[in-house]
Amino acid sequence: MTAAVGAALTMMAAGCGGGDGGSDRGDDAGNGKGRANKSDARTDARAVLLAAAKKTGAQASYKTVQTGQGGSDRSEMLYQRKPAATVIKAEVTKSAANPDGISHMLSLGGTTYVKTDKVPGKSWYSMDVGGGGGAPRAAGYVPEFAGALAATKSTKWIAEEKIGGRPADHYRGTVVLRELAEYTGAALDEDLRDAYVEGARKQGMKSVVIDMWVGKDDLVLKSRETGEGSKGREVINEEYSQFGAVPKIAAPAPGSVATWDEFISAQATP
Repeated sequence: MTAAVGAALTMMAAGCGGGDGGSDRGDDAGNGKGRANKSDARTDARAVLLAAAKKTGAQASYKTVQTGQGGSDRSEMLYQRKPAATVIKAEVTKSAANPDGISHMLSLGGTTYVKTDKVPGKSWYSMDVGGGGGAPRAAGYVPEFAGALAATKSTKWIAEEKIGGRPADHYRGTVVLRELAEYTGAALDEDLRDAYVEGARKQGMKSVVIDMWVGKDDLVLKSRETGEGSKGREVINEEYSQFGAVPKIAAPAPGSVATWDEFISAQATP
């Protein structure tokens, strides 16, 4: 499922390609030893994926690096569960308003702060967007991907591999959207199921392949979704780290923040 990166309101990298899982394989994965040494408990894909989604979602904070094909459309996202807050730095199209091609946003308490050098004496401007200000997206696609995999009969354990030097169990399944739309089990609640299916269908997809790597501590270390959409092959990769170790996210100092009106006025000034 791809998503547009909007400098004002949305911050997600556009989806696109990957198929590069081989670079993550550990020594045992390539020669078949990983499968031979695998414990029966870890081959129960549904149980492992649901436990991983629950444990990852309960973390106080973590970092997500999201990329598209070949490392394009890179976003670095920090997620904080309580109070809901995010920091998102994304590569965007260079423009007069954003000459360095980097969009830097911080969301906390229903307010989103956007980094800027266009307002004299200020380094941020604010927008009141309500709610958690992008927290679900900075949290990544763990609930959707794990739930969709757990709801799909084709999902299976692939091998023991390494992600960032850490041993992980690799799971993969082909999710047929028509079938997932009719799923009513406990792996994926109805609202999340419908939102996921609708988003993928809007991209012209009929099915997607989801890969997920789960560490031995049941924390998700990486995920990848691949599908053929109306614009061709689309892939979104996410890698997770710094569980519980992200520094507390706080709002910028009040004196450094311009209002939305001040930002717009500064844009109009020659």
